[in-house]
Amino acid sequence: MANDDLIFRVQRLYAAIGAVEEADISKFMPKVINDGHRIGFNQDWSGGFSEAELANFAHSLIHNIASLEGHIKKWATQNGQDKAKVDDAFNSSLALKIIKDLWNIEKHPYPPRDGGHSGKSPRADKIEGQLQLTTRAEKGSFVGLTFTPQGVPKILGDGTAKVIISGDILDKDNNNIGGLHSTALEAVKVWESVLSDFGVKL
Repeated sequence: MANDDLIFRVQRLYAAIGAVEEADISKFMPKVINDGHRIGFNQDWSGGFSEAELANFAHSLIHNIASLEGHIKKWATQNGQDKAKVDDAFNSSLALKIIKDLWNIEKHPYPPRDGGHSGKSPRADKIEGQLQLTTRAEKGSFVGLTFTPQGVPKILGDGTAKVIISGDILDKDNNNIGGLHSTALEAVKVWESVLSDFGVKL
């Protein structure tokens, strides 16, 4: 079917998101420090992955987001849809422009010419495992972290927690212009909106 290749690429995109998120924080056991009087914990959210492996997960997500643009355009042309909507979505989304710039500097030397699509010459810095705590929208919601005596991470409150692979996005002057994980998810939402407008069921 005409949709098969596009849907498979979207599925790969969601798989890449899944690879940079883990909701079961009990999988991230800290190093327990017990001197006989006190118990402490040294927590590392990398999940045992090396710096290179963490970066590879992140750049796989970047690749899958950025490369989807051309495939959506091709699908639109083949299915009687207006591919200009893809360009309009890209041009109105700073998140998509930044993600594409990050993708391009994997292929071409930094810095990008004229600051890239975003005009900010973005680059990813300090890609690592991070704990993300999120409260609910209701007033009074809270979330916190503690450990059992055995060192198992435990969430307090009514919020949620997950470990994400993320990093800072810096511009050419080393100013922080956003988080990699949140920027990527914002970019994904734009493509989801375009595909929904085209009637593609995900």
